[in-house]
Amino acid sequence: MTGKSQEEIIDELRTRIKLRDYGVENTQSTDYPGTYENYDDAWDFEKFKKNFKVVINNYSADKMEMGFDMIGIDASIANSFRRILLSEVPTMAIEKVLIFNNTSVIQDEVLAHRLGLIPLKADPSQFKFKSDPEGDNNQDDTLEYELKIKCKLVKNADREDKKSYIDSKVLSNHIKWIPIGNQAEKVKIISD
Repeated sequence: MTGKSQEEIIDELRTRIKLRDYGVENTQSTDYPGTYENYDDAWDFEKFKKNFKVVINNYSADKMEMGFDMIGIDASIANSFRRILLSEVPTMAIEKVLIFNNTSVIQDEVLAHRLGLIPLKADPSQFKFKSDPEGDNNQDDTLEYELKIKCKLVKNADREDKKSYIDSKVLSNHIKWIPIGNQAEKVKIISD
């Protein structure tokens, strides 16, 4: 027996998310009346204002990243905020990929999808929304990148040793920005 009262156990179930070896526990929403017997769980705006806090943990100098904790809020509501931020914060991503010669084991479609997952640190406010996706690319609505990499075996090296290969791993720093028009002067691309 833990020595905790029923109210303390319920409060812990409601306010703690537990990370276990097999998954995450206590992520369900229980912030409504009647979930637990003899426990007042009615939503109250004054109680919410008193308990809810946003703590900013870090804020990058380039203003491209911010980490924060939302305290005193149900996990389902915090997830709603996360989803709103993902859909409403303007971002830029690789959308169209033209592949000329892919000799890797990864299929073209999978490679194109993975390229689309790479975050582009560009300010979307410097660009116009492309109204015609099939129209020509120009400096006002498009960023162009190039990926040219070839895996090579070092001469007289052991083929079984991974260190015998040059460029056997493709990384995001292999992608090079190709400015269109006068983008080199106009657009600020933030690189790590």
